[in-house]
Amino acid sequence: MERSTAVSRSTTTVVTAIMLCALMISAHLAFADGVGWRMDGTGKYPDATPVTEFSTETNVVWATPMENWSNANPVIVGEKLFICVEPNTLMCLNLNDGTILWQAPHDYTDVAEADALADMEQKQAEYNDLRGQIGQVGKQMRQLRKQRQDDPDNAELKTKAEQLKQQMTDLQTQMKPYMTTWYVLPPAHAVNGYTSATPVSDGEHVWTLFGNGIAACYDLDGNRVWARPLDKPLNAWGHSASPILADGNVIMHVLGMKALDALTGDLVWEAAVPNYWGTSAVVEIEDTPIIITPKGNAVNATDGTVLAEKMGNCTYAAPVVADGIVYFADDNQPWRAVKLPETLEPFAFEELWQARPLKARYYGSPIVHEGIVYGVTNTQTFSALDAATGELLYEQALGMGKGECYPSATLAGEYLFVGCDNGEMVVVAPGNTYVEVARNSLEPFRASPVFAGGLMYLRGYDNMYCIGAQ
Repeated sequence: MERSTAVSRSTTTVVTAIMLCALMISAHLAFADGVGWRMDGTGKYPDATPVTEFSTETNVVWATPMENWSNANPVIVGEKLFICVEPNTLMCLNLNDGTILWQAPHDYTDVAEADALADMEQKQAEYNDLRGQIGQVGKQMRQLRKQRQDDPDNAELKTKAEQLKQQMTDLQTQMKPYMTTWYVLPPAHAVNGYTSATPVSDGEHVWTLFGNGIAACYDLDGNRVWARPLDKPLNAWGHSASPILADGNVIMHVLGMKALDALTGDLVWEAAVPNYWGTSAVVEIEDTPIIITPKGNAVNATDGTVLAEKMGNCTYAAPVVADGIVYFADDNQPWRAVKLPETLEPFAFEELWQARPLKARYYGSPIVHEGIVYGVTNTQTFSALDAATGELLYEQALGMGKGECYPSATLAGEYLFVGCDNGEMVVVAPGNTYVEVARNSLEPFRASPVFAGGLMYLRGYDNMYCIGAQ
């Protein structure tokens, strides 16, 4: 068992927080299927009482060093904390002191059947050899390009360039069959990686999904219940939509949406709805769970029936539901507020408003609180809109230095916490005007924080932090 490095501890504070965490999870599971991304998807922790000032040396209860980074949010289940580690590891920490309790990797060889391992390893070796050859040819092509700039009419260099071009084409043709198998990793952007999806738990099990297309289920003690290749992401930027729980199934959305039996991993239903990077929301209409996707689809969680399309659009973020209204934040299309119907038949949604705050990417998802919708652009502009009308209340440049806002704004108690990937975090008071409460600096991070009692849990690039009053 690995041990964490505790920066500082306050035993009384931590034990109190653990009791609050257990109560919070129990209460949450009483009205929803699970706890995962942004707790329940809203990003709101109204009963939290966090500190507003912290740094790597101030108000750190504990910090556990990580072998690699991850964008996935932490997930609190009782006295355990679940996180991810690049490129494919699910890790469980003790909430009390950050000690690593168990971890499980999810390479293709980790979930393959025994009789397929030899063939898989051979194919991976063949693929890696081709990649090496492509790299060498690419290097020669770049060197030759520089030579031709100095001597563009050299016939020998021209012939050599044509030969290298043909050689590269042949190698890329040989690579194509490997890209469609489970033997090799799909492409992913360096910022996104393979662990941007946050795990989800029902209080007894935890489900995870990685950007290599592998899904898995564990009990809280680290015993694997099932693991399987699901869908291989096809876009060049990677996967980030987190699994959710609905109607006793775990919902995974890599290519089409799939509902898997939570305890067996068997396919229950499949819906041909387009995927984006954001995580879907779940609401209930006539006691039926309905999944709202970032692309604006409404899907009946009991059978996969698509009830509506094009309600709104979130290219990168997730839709957020509050009081029967879905809010979509995007840069390519206007923000939309859509009122959901009270009946399934007909499923007649109503668009309430469209708005155009600053046109920039919204990697972080919006948050709705006391009649105001808040959002932050990747370029650090924080916006507040009237939730009823879409009227822009204010836009504020946060000025957090060089970096982009990937984390979602999070409400903890009385304040909003807005983070940047350079490690800066601004604390803002909710309201019609911008009021800054505090400004803090930690190590770089892209995950959104989670809160319990007086503690904040934040996944940094290099450490998993527990922040609280000292």
